Amino acid sequence: MKKIIFIFLATSLIISCVNEIEETPIYNVTFSAAQGGSVSNLGGQYELNHNISVTAIPDGEYMFKKWSDENTNTLRNFKVTSDINLEAFFEKRKYPLIINIEGEGKVLEEIMTAKTTDYDIGTRVKLTAVATGEWYVFDSWGDIDTANVSSNSVELVITEPTTLNVKFKESNIIVKENITRIDIPGQSTEYLRASFYNVSGPFHYNSDGGNYMFYPGTATGWSQNNSLSKDDIESSPSHALKRVNGKWEYFKTFEDVRFWGARNFEIIDNKIVMGDGNEIGDDMTDWDGDTYYGEILGEGDIKWTKVNDNSNMGYYHGSTIGDLNGDGLLDVGGAPGQWYPDLNEWRIKIFTQNNDGSFNNIDNVLDFDSGEIPFTLDFADVFGDSKDEIIFADYGNGDTSSNGNLNQIQIFAYNNSTNKFELHWKSSSPSAFYSVGWGATSIKVYDFDNDGIKDIAVAREGHGSAFEVWKGEGDGTFTPNYSKNFIDNEMQFREFLLMDVNTDGFMDIILRPFHYGSLYRNNPVWWDVYANNGIKLNHLIWINNGDGTFQNYNTEELKIEGMLVDNVHPYMENGILHFVGSFTTDEGNLYGQDAIDLTTYDIKVNLK
Repeated sequence: MKKIIFIFLATSLIISCVNEIEETPIYNVTFSAAQGGSVSNLGGQYELNHNISVTAIPDGEYMFKKWSDENTNTLRNFKVTSDINLEAFFEKRKYPLIINIEGEGKVLEEIMTAKTTDYDIGTRVKLTAVATGEWYVFDSWGDIDTANVSSNSVELVITEPTTLNVKFKESNIIVKENITRIDIPGQSTEYLRASFYNVSGPFHYNSDGGNYMFYPGTATGWSQNNSLSKDDIESSPSHALKRVNGKWEYFKTFEDVRFWGARNFEIIDNKIVMGDGNEIGDDMTDWDGDTYYGEILGEGDIKWTKVNDNSNMGYYHGSTIGDLNGDGLLDVGGAPGQWYPDLNEWRIKIFTQNNDGSFNNIDNVLDFDSGEIPFTLDFADVFGDSKDEIIFADYGNGDTSSNGNLNQIQIFAYNNSTNKFELHWKSSSPSAFYSVGWGATSIKVYDFDNDGIKDIAVAREGHGSAFEVWKGEGDGTFTPNYSKNFIDNEMQFREFLLMDVNTDGFMDIILRPFHYGSLYRNNPVWWDVYANNGIKLNHLIWINNGDGTFQNYNTEELKIEGMLVDNVHPYMENGILHFVGSFTTDEGNLYGQDAIDLTTYDIKVNLK
């Protein structure tokens, strides 16, 4: 504040202003309780405009009556602008109101009207049931008249001794919803919505203990087998969200990590690979894009490296990382790879990593029959030789009775004498799971039955969606073990993730659904996204029986009502399964005008 000093002289007035350091006023706040209760906040010294709250808490035989300023609200909120001194007063009951609680929760009591200081006839009491356990929700008020019941609140007129049996029930799903305005300068709303709709590219990652979701950039305006080219359509930057207080908010844009249509990714520890699987162009030989290698850093950042140069762009429908040469550095693979017009053949793309983080193209080390190009691959050490092998799964169509190459698994191992990866084993059971050829979209290698031998899981598409598991026999061969397929009107999914969702030590399979289907959507409508009113999760979660066979989670129904969501993506935190979902809308206009309102859901699932 300023202190003004006036000095009068004979013929003139001299005004001198002395500037002192401006200080924020400090006020004293005191809350106290009379007999029969306590207060949640005793007060203290607070700066101007500080927000504080206090609740009057009655003892068991008392009810809150009023504050010393005659206010009768149990909870008080203040913005401090002066000293505050308040006392809470309580009154003893005359008629007992006994509340028996089942589950984890409490009941807040508030006197609405009263004729005397006791619970005489005509005393009106408002009760509010509040769950206290994380997984509990209010269920019922017992046998009382429900005419004055509104959800978890009820008003009673006390006319006699009263007993309530309040019940809180365990919930198996917690959903937190948030709406975030996303406005990226220079980024069209169509591109933003397409990126956050992406089916199989988004992934969860941890950084410095925080939870993040990465959404690869996705271009719009193209469809498979069209006449457009990449000269007509610009690639799109990628984006990330961060979870704050259980809700997802916009975090940052990765301007230099651009895709037309990312299809698949793989994560090992804090390393990631993601490839562009767009289908822009008249012919499959025109479909190409870039693949990126990422390293998760601190504060939510990811250091991205473009693996290929422009001469090694490819159709990265499948992407993987692993150590092919045993040097401790992760190498990159992509399938079906790149079309070489001068050789009239496809080549699976393989890039080895150098010590400086750069990559070399070595796709000529794979001795692969280009007539059987797969759309997915994985690098994994299936033989225990400290070097990864290359695993492929067939993408062919047709009748298994006339084509023995359908639904195949193939493993290529490095031959030191020829310096090439050569076929080591391939399956010979095309009809083991299916009577027709299915197209493999993703491969995961893991020891599903904990016998010390790696097994192979494959996701497939073409006649609906399916996944299967091949059991490793310990001699470099694999046998059919389990499969599950869905027709389109049941469920469609793109790839899957491996997570031990029930923490029993066996790896489970979590499907990544898209579009619609009666096993996924509460209202399986194709043509009207606004007609959808929620999802069910039971058939996304496939629990390992301990022998590499699976059954969907069926202990309790995992159903969420009244939620509009495009796609959901799973992740684990502290042994609990979560799903991240999103939806963009602007009063019926899905693309909006200047930005998008992104509704996000964090779904927490209790698997008992």
